[in-house]
Amino acid sequence: MINLKEGLGKVPIRNSTQHEATPYLLVDFPSREEFEVMYARHKDQALRDRYWDILQHRSQGKTLEESGKPFGITRERVRQIEAKFQRKVCEKYWSQTEANISKICRLLTPIELSLDSEMHEMFPLADDSH
Repeated sequence: MINLKEGLGKVPIRNSTQHEATPYLLVDFPSREEFEVMYARHKDQALRDRYWDILQHRSQGKTLEESGKPFGITRERVRQIEAKFQRKVCEKYWSQTEANISKICRLLTPIELSLDSEMHEMFPLADDSH
């Protein structure tokens, strides 16, 4: 699994509905405002601040151990925090992508219908009245 350290300021994600072999995409590390929205269910602001700092350390190339040491947490706990963060970013990214695809499809449908009628006028089908 690719981690934040290897992402160089970007978040490696994959479509969670796909198999492990799915190639990763790199998306921009979220702004603090986007992060707050993703973690809005966490009522403890101090905990959110701590997560933000840990994830920032990782995205800046620090190791799991270096990222956890200031907070007194283990490398494994940092890895868990990072994995949960990647899942949240993945859910956000794919839900936005699916919504955009839906919008595009809705916009294209009238165009396709219009093209169908234009094509019918240009190339009328054989008369079905016989």
